[in-house]
Amino acid sequence: MPRRFFLLLILLVGASPAAAFAQPVDLGWTEFRNERFGLALRYPADVFVSQRSADSGDGDLFETPDRQGRLLVGAIENTERFTPRSYQSFIARESYPGLRIDYAPIGQSWAVLSGTVGQTMVYEKIMFSCGGSVINSFAMTYPIAERAFYDPLIEAIEDTFRPGNQGCNEHTARY
Repeated sequence: MPRRFFLLLILLVGASPAAAFAQPVDLGWTEFRNERFGLALRYPADVFVSQRSADSGDGDLFETPDRQGRLLVGAIENTERFTPRSYQSFIARESYPGLRIDYAPIGQSWAVLSGTVGQTMVYEKIMFSCGGSVINSFAMTYPIAERAFYDPLIEAIEDTFRPGNQGCNEHTARY
């Protein structure tokens, strides 16, 4: 009897939500590409449904059917001449008022911002391209109580996130 229990336990652990994300194919992963700037990533289309695209071609919003999880993907021209550090501070203040920051590394051409606002988890990855004249990002918000489901998705999306280099000459000509 103990051996059967042990085997059942192994099967249950193997069927946990985290194990399901080991193979992105299981969630109907598909590529998103921003035609204006060229940024690309893969996201789980079985989880996030496209809700709207910006008329300017800068970004797209995806939501879970229950609207508890959101994925925002986009790129903008860096007309304010932000650095990764200054843009990280700007979005923390302007996009996520009251954010309790848990994780905020900064590199030469990238930054991450992660933390909580109330009962909502926030994660945003920022990458600069075209010599710093284009800011590419993806952001995900979701209930803290569902971190075990969403955290592996963030990791998988981040692994495929590539900043765009389309039109760099026209963008860098201004800087």
